[in-house]
Amino acid sequence: MEHEARRSHREIKKPLLKNWKFWTVFAVIVLMVVGISSCVNEFKKESASPSTKIYKLNSDKSVKAMLKHYNSEIKYENISGVYANSDGSKTVGLNIKETGSDLSDKMAMRNAGNDILKTWDAFKKSKGTNFENIAIMVTYPTNNGQIPIIKVQISGNKLKSFNKSSSSSSSVPSIATKYWQRNDMPALK
Repeated sequence: MEHEARRSHREIKKPLLKNWKFWTVFAVIVLMVVGISSCVNEFKKESASPSTKIYKLNSDKSVKAMLKHYNSEIKYENISGVYANSDGSKTVGLNIKETGSDLSDKMAMRNAGNDILKTWDAFKKSKGTNFENIAIMVTYPTNNGQIPIIKVQISGNKLKSFNKSSSSSSSVPSIATKYWQRNDMPALK
């Protein structure tokens, strides 16, 4: 008889809300739901990757933000443009301030050429090909202060066909619509 009592006691089940297994499974499910929802929220918050981010480029401030986004290591100065010409075209001019006066002239020119390529690439990535003209002046530090070493201009049409991956600093003069460099600096090669 005692054996039957034990058996029936085992067969008597506790209510579901008093069972530890239920609460363990419930806690795991709640944690999974919270984790999944926070991952989904973070995914939604992420901005577009740099290669797909498009800036409106309708003010000096937006051009500066775009350039900082794509080329944070380059020091851009004096960004100014006309963003609503009568014919709907835009023009912009900017200065790149090179640093490191201890570089050789050849290395300074190569760095300047690479910074120009990166700048053109940033405009192209951000769909800035509707500019009539993008003018860039690169300055380099000397004993007499920052001096211009390269001035380039590129039109929006040329920028559309520009491909940074197949370009090098030596190709800047041939890609540019207009190109000037100091006579006392070595040619980009």
